Amino acid sequence: MAIGANNNQFSDFFNTLTSLKADFIQTTYDDKDALINTRSGSFIFNRPKQLRWHTTTPNEEILLLNNNELWLVDIELEQASLQKSQDLSQTPLYWLINKPNTIKNIPIFSHQQDGIDWYKANSQSSQYQQLLFGFKDKVLHAISFKNPLDQTIKIIFEKALINPAIKPKDFDLKLGSEFDVIR
Repeated sequence: MAIGANNNQFSDFFNTLTSLKADFIQTTYDDKDALINTRSGSFIFNRPKQLRWHTTTPNEEILLLNNNELWLVDIELEQASLQKSQDLSQTPLYWLINKPNTIKNIPIFSHQQDGIDWYKANSQSSQYQQLLFGFKDKVLHAISFKNPLDQTIKIIFEKALINPAIKPKDFDLKLGSEFDVIR
């Protein structure tokens, strides 16, 4: 594929994306590329601002964005906390929420490795460095970034469904009476 064609892959995908459903495997490596941990689960996403990131292994946690509320739910601790920081432009989530045709400095084609076309974001953030989006067969396959601790976080998406119908109630915060709620 020519580089010119690659440059449109990121925009083509995200400009037509309205919802996404997938399983994920998230690995974290230290600054010497030694594996620190592996997490897995599933997520659903619906534009403009709805996301449910459900980690099932090793501990069950849910990151829930429903419009302007961002919750972190720890199932084992029976605790839900409303996150104070609402500046999502400082997170990789920013790129899911916004369509490339509405933002400046969209990621550009960087390189191809192991059959994955990688796009690098130019934005500077205090939350991440070297944010990359990987595409395989024109579908988002991976996200990779370095956090402020110089750890590399790689997220691989599997069984992705593009633009499935997702019910709004799937993004409701559902907690039992035993949960502590921190606002």
